Amino acid sequence: MKKTTFYSLVFSCSLFFTGLFFSVSIADLSASPRSAAKQLTIIGTGDLQGRLDPVREFVPGMASRKTAVTGGISRIATLIKQIRQETQNPVIVLSSGDDLMGRYFHQFKGKAIFTLMEMAGYDILGLGNHDFDGGPGVLAEALESVSMIALCSDLQVEGTVMEKSCSPYLIRNYQGIRIGFFSLMTRNFPVITSTGKIKLSIDRKNTARKMVSLLRKKGARIIIAVTHTGNREDHKLAGETTGIDIIFGGHSHDYTATVEQTGDTLIVNGGEKGMALVRLDVNLDSSGHIIPDSAKYTLLPVSASIAPEKRVADTLKHYRDQLPKAAIIGNTLKNWDLTKTALRTGESPVADLVTDTIRTRFNADIVLFNSGAFRGNTSYPAGPVTDTMIAEIDEFENDIILLTIKGKHLLQILETSAGKLGTGGFLQVSGIRLSISPASPANADSSRIKSIKTVDPDGSLHPLDPERDYLLATNDFLALHGGDGYGQFRQYGHDIRNTYSTMGSIMIDRFLREQTVSPAKPDGRITILRSKSQFNLHHDS
Repeated sequence: MKKTTFYSLVFSCSLFFTGLFFSVSIADLSASPRSAAKQLTIIGTGDLQGRLDPVREFVPGMASRKTAVTGGISRIATLIKQIRQETQNPVIVLSSGDDLMGRYFHQFKGKAIFTLMEMAGYDILGLGNHDFDGGPGVLAEALESVSMIALCSDLQVEGTVMEKSCSPYLIRNYQGIRIGFFSLMTRNFPVITSTGKIKLSIDRKNTARKMVSLLRKKGARIIIAVTHTGNREDHKLAGETTGIDIIFGGHSHDYTATVEQTGDTLIVNGGEKGMALVRLDVNLDSSGHIIPDSAKYTLLPVSASIAPEKRVADTLKHYRDQLPKAAIIGNTLKNWDLTKTALRTGESPVADLVTDTIRTRFNADIVLFNSGAFRGNTSYPAGPVTDTMIAEIDEFENDIILLTIKGKHLLQILETSAGKLGTGGFLQVSGIRLSISPASPANADSSRIKSIKTVDPDGSLHPLDPERDYLLATNDFLALHGGDGYGQFRQYGHDIRNTYSTMGSIMIDRFLREQTVSPAKPDGRITILRSKSQFNLHHDS
């Protein structure tokens, strides 16, 4: 249950905000009396992704690109405790969202993750899109079990299950210094998670300016924005909104080498998976305002050499011992054939299911995914579907990228794909129907693509328009890194946006919502005009 010490200190207010009337609870908490603070320390993480146990990853901030065991909530707790013990000045511990993911979330619906974060010392949460993957009701219930304060400044929660679970802003008194907090959510929120009845106030600039004005009127000397919009958007926010002292960001998984600054606004990003703790120390002038030039940024790797905090470690073990070997997230009535032969030599029913799900989620016109993105090289039988099965299929965890591209450049990409039939570079599709002759072109004017049409959501077919801009969803391996030789995505694509969602997270979300999800028979979206026996299957990675 929500702790009564919190509710005894909240008061109601009304906020006319982006055309919507809010009736919310706002905390104004005072610390024990001390001399006025001379320094302020901000620490925290972003995009923890439910990684409560250590992971083996490339360690941020290290010169070498070697992997090592890093992270873990009990080691994060040790670092937070050490930092709080070493200073008499205020220490604020933040999360910039996307904490509710992974096996602990699937099993315990957010309670385990939030409980352990609170035990570790986190104070304030800026919510991320993945925190809503189980729906607003699951998130609200998880927040009711802890006293950490969640911010939802640009989310319209009135009349929803989240109405009493988060606040549009927060003001706290730290040793005589009033600090105001507000949050911002990624503009992709409506299409990348389970929002329920919650709406996003899409005018981010207006939201931020209203929050700054309101917090200043209420006496805040320092304003901190906890954002889940990405590092690039954080810099844009600082450039178009005056009065924000610190942006503690998330969503883009950036561990920056130094503190960044736009105008007088200091910007840091919480990184990902709890592999490092971000620390920002700033000096305050006699009026309690930040001196920007005094900022000191430290990236603290959560290394295996750090002793776990015992109480947190014991509680984590309590939850870990209850985890099944594989958490069942749903069921399928058909087998999932993910062999290389099924994926790389023509239309794959499993790839159809996945790419159609991605297309629907992001309201894209077309989805293109390389066959090599689907891992496992096995056939999963009908029956229960587990999180480990999805993890095996989405081993690479590539982010889904949205971009706009003209039809004539899509045709070039598909020509490249036709030449890769039998390899991991062959593209599985949604939103188009095409026929391929895999024979090599006799000359530069020849084409392997013999017919191509686009498919509307209602199933109607239309010729590919060479000059039309199509909204395309693909993965970062192809779009950002030119993987499998596909440089055309970066060369011709524009308005490129990272959703920071993965194929696996999208499919898990669908299973959690629908429970039973099955591949259908091939619908003819890819037709091979030559016998598969007439080309070789390449057993590349």
